[in-house]
Amino acid sequence: MKTVWTGVDDRGEIIWNAIFLDFARYWGFTPRLCRPYRAQTKGKVESGVKYVRRNFLCGLQGREPSGLSDLNARLREWVWGVANQRVHGTTHQQVMVRWDVEQFSLQPLCGRPPYPYVDGELRKVARDAYVDWQGSRYSVPWQYAGQDVWVREMAGEVDICTGRERIAVHGKAQRKHSVLTFPPHHQGIPLGGRSAPGKILIHLRQSAPEVEKRSLAAYERAANGGGR
Repeated sequence: MKTVWTGVDDRGEIIWNAIFLDFARYWGFTPRLCRPYRAQTKGKVESGVKYVRRNFLCGLQGREPSGLSDLNARLREWVWGVANQRVHGTTHQQVMVRWDVEQFSLQPLCGRPPYPYVDGELRKVARDAYVDWQGSRYSVPWQYAGQDVWVREMAGEVDICTGRERIAVHGKAQRKHSVLTFPPHHQGIPLGGRSAPGKILIHLRQSAPEVEKRSLAAYERAANGGGR
């Protein structure tokens, strides 16, 4: 379910979907992933859907609503008159009574605006520390070369993030094939060089494994039976 999590890391810890994790932090809750094939945890959600389908929707047979507004009106009536009056099978308490107790433990919204979600795309930062977006290229700090980042457009700006951290923001290019560079993004690139005007490549240096050095005479003595 990539809308919630994308996998596990080398330590076995969950890698959450970046947008979902940002949403959770925005509203101040900690997500918890259910173990796969464990009906004791996932079944509670599915039972709620089954309850609405079997109780409310089946009760509409023979007296179907005339439209969406009629359906919503009947649903509200059913929620307050039936669903909230029942004794819950897990808590063994009336739903309305339990709500009267637990509502004071909920976090107040305090007029906070809805989560500012803007649809974005996952892009990989090129080796020259640029990201392609809608036909133009935008610079990011060189430390993110080769990494996946989220790119989205907000109010005429191109916003580039990793997780909930904003790493770069540019004004949207006025025409395609533009290259927008913020010079501090490319300062201090290790072993950096310019292969073409205005283009910087990040060179990755890899060290070769050390190999034991032995003289050929030692192999010759071994081949001759230890020097005999």
